[in-house]
Amino acid sequence: GMRAERRRCLRPCRFLLPLVFQHVNAVSVNFTQALRAERLHAEALWRSGRGLLWFQHFRRAGGTSLCHLLRAAAPIARFLLARGEACQPEDWKLRDAVAICEQNLTLLSAELRVLEGNAFAQEYGPIPGPVLLGHRALRHGLRDWVFIASMRDPWSRFWSQLRYEMATCLVNAKALALCVSGRFELLGHYWSPTAHPHSVLGVPGAAIAPGPEVYVDNYYTRVLLNRTDVSGPALTKNDLEDAMVLLKERISVVVIAEDFANTALLLACSLGMDLEQARPLLRTRIRPYEAHESLMTDIPQDESDLGLEDVRALRTRFVRKNSFDYALYAHARAIARHRLATCTRKRPDIDIVRRTMPEEDLTATTTTTTVELTIDDLFGCTGGFLEVTEKGEYFLKCPRNAMQHATSWWSSLGAEGEPKRKLGQPIPGKDCWKNGFTWATCCAPSFGPRGNTKCWDHDFTHERCCV
Repeated sequence: GMRAERRRCLRPCRFLLPLVFQHVNAVSVNFTQALRAERLHAEALWRSGRGLLWFQHFRRAGGTSLCHLLRAAAPIARFLLARGEACQPEDWKLRDAVAICEQNLTLLSAELRVLEGNAFAQEYGPIPGPVLLGHRALRHGLRDWVFIASMRDPWSRFWSQLRYEMATCLVNAKALALCVSGRFELLGHYWSPTAHPHSVLGVPGAAIAPGPEVYVDNYYTRVLLNRTDVSGPALTKNDLEDAMVLLKERISVVVIAEDFANTALLLACSLGMDLEQARPLLRTRIRPYEAHESLMTDIPQDESDLGLEDVRALRTRFVRKNSFDYALYAHARAIARHRLATCTRKRPDIDIVRRTMPEEDLTATTTTTTVELTIDDLFGCTGGFLEVTEKGEYFLKCPRNAMQHATSWWSSLGAEGEPKRKLGQPIPGKDCWKNGFTWATCCAPSFGPRGNTKCWDHDFTHERCCV
């Protein structure tokens, strides 16, 4: 957020006299044409297998369903599935990827390629909007990147986030009023019992914003412009115009959550997609928080649970406060409709899929379970348990094999003796760490001088992988 203030996009000739107004328009047209050309270049590079994919995962806006579709039906995409979740690499979970890479976008590209990936999701950080809207020399560093996103009605997105992450806001109408006003601190622990401040904002030092106020103050606009610190200067109409230009000219696909089945077909036109693999997933909604519902039975499901009149007034206040986001959301829907019409005219196979798609409601599925969870279920252990220390702190013991470690949402980052490496530098023995094997589960000093002997065979040895 703060870094964006030092390099905000200044439109050329914005303050020139009316006598050169026509020249200003020409510059603006040339600029949008340049952005469009860069988008088309990135899409062509991606389809040739040489590009990179930046998936901006707006929170509670259908991103998990879109991630599921990309992983299954985008043949070129290489998300780091063995070491991450929800399309995020393991080391970037709950973190702004750009912050992890020292605010260096070139380093981010190098790090992703070193990890043998070409696509990732950015959920806890913004898009580098000021760079994409900046000077040509700055934009050149992002010419390899295709950008996609998913969006949802702003109030529906916010209500969903409250239910699953900030349930304290839904205790009563007064609490909801405080949250809509951005005064979360008056509630104390604003996050849900099943959540944590880090799961709402990200890990400190690499979080999306200093506080949750960003979610009630034109969240979409701020993420696109890298203005997520709401304590900075207020957004202006010029900022909204910049966000609209960015969305139209540089973002390749915006999937609309309310029209997911149709707008997700845009991926096939812009990036390439296996339509047979995609067809069943277009009517599948992934619900990553469904297991939480069994633990939150007293949380309001609908607005009527808090009183329709009270919530209607607060929703009106939210809409007014987030007018830029509503304008941006309407703009995204119009872009999606126009591009889909153009796409289906050029691609009869996509038009057939769209026309033959069943009309029934989306099939709901989940990435979690609704049964009572054990320590082993939660952390991917075998015989795991919690101990309470003398200080009243919980200590988790979680025995697990290489495959359990790779597929668990919880990772033992900073494992004992793990060698430090610079960003962009490969992990020692990087060719060894596939199919569920990791340095921590094979080479940690606790296994002794020969490492974990269960990891080795004739091809993969301690000398090759650990030394």
